[in-house]
Amino acid sequence: MAGFVYFTDEQKQRANEVDLEDFLSRQGEKLLRSGREKRLQSDHSITVRGNRWYDHAAGTGGCAIDFVQMHYNSTFPEAVTLLLGGEQGQAYRTSEPEGEKEPKPFALPEANQDMRRAYAYLTKSRCLDREVVSAFAGKKMIYEDAKYHNVVFVGYDADGTARHAHKRGSHTKGEAFKGNVDGSDPRYSFRHLGKGNTVYVFEAPIDMLSFITLHKKGWQENSYVALSGISAHAMLQALKDSPQAGTVVLCLDHDPAGIENSYRLADAVKEQRPDVRVRMLQPVNKDWNEDLKAQNGMEPIPAKEHPGIAECRAWCGTLKEVAESIDPRHATAESLKRYHYGIYQTLQKGTSPEQLEDAFDGDGLLLAGIAVRIMEKYGKELGREAAPGQIIDNLCGRYRPHKDRGNLKSRLTDMQDAFESVMACFAGTEPGTDEEKETLVKKCVGLTMECIRAHIFVAEKLQAQKQEGGIKQICSQS
Repeated sequence: MAGFVYFTDEQKQRANEVDLEDFLSRQGEKLLRSGREKRLQSDHSITVRGNRWYDHAAGTGGCAIDFVQMHYNSTFPEAVTLLLGGEQGQAYRTSEPEGEKEPKPFALPEANQDMRRAYAYLTKSRCLDREVVSAFAGKKMIYEDAKYHNVVFVGYDADGTARHAHKRGSHTKGEAFKGNVDGSDPRYSFRHLGKGNTVYVFEAPIDMLSFITLHKKGWQENSYVALSGISAHAMLQALKDSPQAGTVVLCLDHDPAGIENSYRLADAVKEQRPDVRVRMLQPVNKDWNEDLKAQNGMEPIPAKEHPGIAECRAWCGTLKEVAESIDPRHATAESLKRYHYGIYQTLQKGTSPEQLEDAFDGDGLLLAGIAVRIMEKYGKELGREAAPGQIIDNLCGRYRPHKDRGNLKSRLTDMQDAFESVMACFAGTEPGTDEEKETLVKKCVGLTMECIRAHIFVAEKLQAQKQEGGIKQICSQS
């Protein structure tokens, strides 16, 4: 979201009072009852109640705005806009004390007599191939509603019963309306199931149709599913209904939220279907429709990289230089103790952004460098020849932004725990057996990853908190 976005205090207050149960349910997120609260199925450590949330693993919590910022890696303006209905075209209900309401039954919107506006919007404004649109329209999977002339994307179950509908406004000016019809089953969003081995996963129906337009040859053979939300339900159901599938290709938006959700979905596949191969495929621009627009001579919205991943790569580049400059003879427990102590000695002076940077990018960088040299040393003794650069590249690839949550206290606790687990490997004597050496290498991986996450916290999270510090005052007034 480019430029400065102004919100009145009243808008911020309304956004912060949005009922998180209602918001998450409309996003397709499954919630599990946990006493008087609801627990996220995708992350059992997080509970919500009304407009409040709490992450039991990280020991942090708050109100609706900072939840959306944390869970979807959104900026403050993006979070407020989403909560006020800018993404869905409707406002979410505010937190209320009364009990649960009965869900509305699912019903498809009444169809218009023709699809003139829908076809014009899809083929001209969104540059979709007419034959592709007609293929879905012919199966009653795309139509135009009679009341508002929205484009309706229908999802069917394996028996051919309509179970889901996503509406998209056909107006080309201003922010287009979009949202799921009440009562939609998130497992059966807009999709095409082929007999091939691959399932392609997208954020929205137009992304899916854009990809098919760009890769039209033999497209019917494979399977495609649009999530129309953030949860994994539709993807996992598509895999269940396509037992022959052996590969999932995550084709989400090329922006921080899309990148994080790709990692979440990959985890969901590995948990439910460990036999299925997962890979990620990013568009050149923000999404596949922007790529299609660019191909048709229109100005696309550019991609946006994930700041945490960018910081990870940059810091690991510096770590390579530091590790290679360290004499291998210093790959000892004493060196680890020295630099670990240096971190805490710096933090005793204070925890300002500058002092955190001195601690984690000074002694913290050297601590990680020593850990890498220890991995190199004992890896060789185990028969694995790997230079520091190779080890660090592997560590960088392990970083998962969707799991990188927490405050300064949790960062320090995690780093302390990782350090103590490494030092336990040196208790009494140096590791002698292969099993002891493997354990030490594994623990050094954990310590180095904590150093990486600490740097990213300083570079990204802390600065974001500083710039948007006003949220805490708003939350305390809710």
